Amino acid sequence: MKKIDSKLFINMFEGGCKFIAVNCDYMNELNVFPVPDGDTGTNMKITTTSAIENVKANITDQSNLYDITKLLARQLLMNARGNSGVIFSQIFRGFFDPIKEDTKEIDINLFIECLIAAKEKAYKSISNPVEGTILTIIRVVSEEVVKKTYNNTLELLENVTKIALDALKKTPNMLPSLKEAKVVDSGGYGLCKFFEGMLQVLSGKETLDDQEIKQASSEIKDISTNSKTTFITNPSRFEISEEGFGYCCEFIIQLNFKTTETQKAKVKWVKNIFEQELLEHGDSLIIVNDAEIVKVHVHSLYPYKIFEIGQKYGEFLKIKVDNMTKQFLDNHPEISPKELFKKFRMTNDIKIVATVPTESLAQYYDSQFNINNTIITEMIGNPSTNDLLTGIKTANSTNIIIVTDDSNIILSAEQAAILYKDKANVQIARCKNTMESIFACTVFNPNISVFDNIKEINKIIKKSFTGLLSTSVKTAQFGDVLVEKGDFIGIVDKKIILAEKNSEIGVISLIKKLVSRIRKPKIVYIVYGLDVTTREIRNIEKFVNESYGIKCKNIKGDQKLYKYFVGVQ
Repeated sequence: MKKIDSKLFINMFEGGCKFIAVNCDYMNELNVFPVPDGDTGTNMKITTTSAIENVKANITDQSNLYDITKLLARQLLMNARGNSGVIFSQIFRGFFDPIKEDTKEIDINLFIECLIAAKEKAYKSISNPVEGTILTIIRVVSEEVVKKTYNNTLELLENVTKIALDALKKTPNMLPSLKEAKVVDSGGYGLCKFFEGMLQVLSGKETLDDQEIKQASSEIKDISTNSKTTFITNPSRFEISEEGFGYCCEFIIQLNFKTTETQKAKVKWVKNIFEQELLEHGDSLIIVNDAEIVKVHVHSLYPYKIFEIGQKYGEFLKIKVDNMTKQFLDNHPEISPKELFKKFRMTNDIKIVATVPTESLAQYYDSQFNINNTIITEMIGNPSTNDLLTGIKTANSTNIIIVTDDSNIILSAEQAAILYKDKANVQIARCKNTMESIFACTVFNPNISVFDNIKEINKIIKKSFTGLLSTSVKTAQFGDVLVEKGDFIGIVDKKIILAEKNSEIGVISLIKKLVSRIRKPKIVYIVYGLDVTTREIRNIEKFVNESYGIKCKNIKGDQKLYKYFVGVQ
C-alpha cells in the first residue's frame, strides 16, 4: 500500500477515534493532574468522535481529500474539549495543511510532510508548550520519522507508531508528576492509541472488537500503574497548584459578529493583546484561531471576566464552564474543603522561580540551593509570560523572586510580575546568563526581605565576570577577531572576544580574559555542556589551580548550545 485515498483516510481516522474511545477510561486513570479540565480520556473521546461523526454526516461520494480534511480540521476545533482535545485538534490541523485542493492521495513523502507540519502547528498554537506531554510525542515523531526510508505507507505508519510509543515511555522522566505517579502522559497515550487505530485499518484489520483493542494497549499498561485507587492515594494526585481552583472556561467566538444590530462594533482582534487580557484573570491559557473563529481554554476564579473579554471581539458559538474545585472534591470524598484550602494556602516564605537551560541544572539548583521551582528552557525555548505565571503560582508564595538566565527572558518575567502584582510581591533578578543566575542563587537568603535579597544579588553580579563558549556557525570578522565556521568562540557581554579551534584552549583563553578583570580572584566556576570529556575538565581544573592558586568548581550542565558557561569571582 503506497498511497492513501480519501475513503481509506476517513476509515483510518475513524479507526484512530475508536482506539481512543475504547481506551478512554484507562486514559482518565493516567491523568495525574486531578482537576484541570475534567478527564483527558473523556475530552479526547468527545473531541475525536464528535468530529468524525459530523464529517461523515456531511460528506458525499464526490468529496475529495482536501474537502474532507478541511472539514475535519474545523470539526476538531469546534468540538475540542480540554487541553488535550485542543492540542489534538491543532496537531491534525497542522497535519492537514500540506494537503491541497488537487491532492488526491497521501503518499509516503506527503505523509511525512504532514507529520512535520503537525508538530509545527501544535507548538505555534500553544502559548505555553510543556514537554513530557502529547506535544512531545508529535515532536519526536516528526524528528525521527525522517531518518529512515520506506517502501510503503504501511511501513511508514508502523514506524510512526513505534516512535510514538518509545517517546511516550520517556514522558515520566520529563514531568516530575508523572514520575511520582509512575505513569506515562495521558494525552500522549491517547495520540499513540490514535496512531495504532490508524495502523490497524491501514493493515486491513478493520473488525477488531473492543476487547482486542484493549489488549493492544498491554505494552504501555505494563509500565504504568493501572489502579485508579492507587492514583487517589498517591501524593502526586494531591499536588495541585492554585490554578486547580476555580473554573475551567472554554469558549468559541466568531470575530466581529454581532447578535443584534444595536450592539457596539467589535474590537479588532490581536492575539497578543487578547492573550494578555485573559492572563490578567486566568492561567493555563490556550488560544487557537482559524480565520474568524477563535477557541479559548483558560482557568479562572472569575469566569464572567473571561467571557466579557471574549465578547469584546465577537459573539459566542459555544461556551463551557466546569467548577474544578467541585470536581476535585467529588473525586476525593476523603478530603474536606477545609483541608484542601488549608493545604494550598499561600505561604509568606520567599521562594525563587528560576529559568535554567537543562534538567541537569534544575537538579543542581534543587540539591545545592533547595530551589525546585525551575523552568527548563531548552525544552520550550524562551518561556512565555504564561510559562512564568505558571511557575510563580506553583511556588505558592506571596514573596517571589524570578531569577532569569537570559536577557531575552527579562521582559516576559516583568510582564508576569505585573500580572501577578495583586496576589504577591514578585521581583526580578535580571541575570543575563546561567552563570549570573548561579551566582544569584549562591547569595539568596530566605531570612531577609525580597528587596534585600535583590540588593545582594545585584552586588554579586556586579562583582563577578561571566562568559560563554559556543561554536560558530559561520565565518566572519568581529572587530579584531577572525572567526571561521566551526571555531569555538568566547563571548563576553554579547561580544565575541576570541576564537579557537580547540574547545579546551578556547575555555582556558576565556578564563584568562575573565580573571584578568578581577584584582584578587577567589574562585572560577564552569558549567560544562554535552560531550565534554572528563579529561578536558581535569585539564581546565589543573590550569586554574596551578595558574592562580584558586579553586575551579565544575558543574555538569548538559546544555547543547553553549559548550561552557564560565564565571569568575
